[in-house]
Amino acid sequence: MNEEVSSFIERINELFIEHDEVLRIWKKFDSLRLCNAGSKDDTGNRMHKGDPRHLFLMGLSGVGKTQIGERYAERNPGYWLETEEEKIKIMPVIYVELPFPFTQLSFYTEILRALGTENIRRDARINHIKERVLMLLKKQRVEMIIFDEMNFIMRTKRFDDQEAMEMLKDLTNKCQLSIVCMGTPKIEPLRKMEDEYIRRFGIDTIKKFEECDDSFYKLVTDIENHIGPKHKIKLGDPATRLPQLLHRWSQGRIGYVHIILKEAYRLLGVFEEGFYELETTVLTVKVLHEAKINLFGKNDHLVQPKEETNVAQ
Repeated sequence: MNEEVSSFIERINELFIEHDEVLRIWKKFDSLRLCNAGSKDDTGNRMHKGDPRHLFLMGLSGVGKTQIGERYAERNPGYWLETEEEKIKIMPVIYVELPFPFTQLSFYTEILRALGTENIRRDARINHIKERVLMLLKKQRVEMIIFDEMNFIMRTKRFDDQEAMEMLKDLTNKCQLSIVCMGTPKIEPLRKMEDEYIRRFGIDTIKKFEECDDSFYKLVTDIENHIGPKHKIKLGDPATRLPQLLHRWSQGRIGYVHIILKEAYRLLGVFEEGFYELETTVLTVKVLHEAKINLFGKNDHLVQPKEETNVAQ
């Protein structure tokens, strides 16, 4: 596989568009961290505590929650700080995908992994691991933890939901940091369990592209420009009917747009070893339709209308 094809595949796999909804959520994250900051001395150490705020960020499957969280952490990367005693990796924002099944041990282990350490003694007790997590969060000056897959807490039948929420609260109390809890709308009962949680956690929803309008045309045009095919597809031109089809098949969810396009390019052989014919690789309505059927069948609804109604409630 030559360099041109490798670069093309990477652009497909790394597809991410900073559309207006992404930027809106990122500004909200920035606001949370600003409230949390308090006042600091010249070395970045807190002199006075801030007022940490937290957020439940919900969205239907495929609207891009994970990408929003991961990319925000990447935009705020860690850096090394040398003191007279040691060299410390400062981590302003960390992204943590919650484990399934959810347990105390796996919860703290995933935080340690996000902080860049997995050195845990096999015979270590939970309290010891927890104290290590709390120590590193403070030492590495973590301002925000983005917890993804909050649904896994509710799906773990042998773990008490309220105990999980108290574990999150404990982190915020002892480390003066903000947390973002991401999941589908089904996680909202976690926030409503106690008045205290409602007070602590704001709530927001990542919106899908409800209409096939100018904003969606711009989105799929930006996607095409990012991928950079040899031959223009005109994904965002309504005259081609391509944006209308993609909107209907994806229900306006950018994650589904991406996997439909990726499957279409797979059908064209782009991911096969030895592929090199980019010049003759043309994405057509027929290929996109075949990709959609492979992924979701013949039904135009990725999510049945009944499920959408339940979510709205």
